[in-house]
Amino acid sequence: MKKGLLMFTLIMISVFLGNFIGELAAGLPGIEWLGKEYTIGFSTFDLDLQLFVLTLGLQIKVCICEIIFILISLLCYNKLAKLVIGG
Repeated sequence: MKKGLLMFTLIMISVFLGNFIGELAAGLPGIEWLGKEYTIGFSTFDLDLQLFVLTLGLQIKVCICEIIFILISLLCYNKLAKLVIGG
């Protein structure tokens, strides 16, 4: 259970830190590619069932810097888990 919480925490920190650094890098020449964003998912659509209307959709924005930070956190996870959790 603790390992799952550590993994979730590492990924969330990576996403927030990657997004922050990506936004800062977006305006700087030479490293603006770190802030390039991509949208993944599908747009909303309505399902009319006469009794109610159900609207579904999912879109996630990711930038290059977030992906890099997530990969680094996944590579460091085992060593960090040994330090934090032990064993």
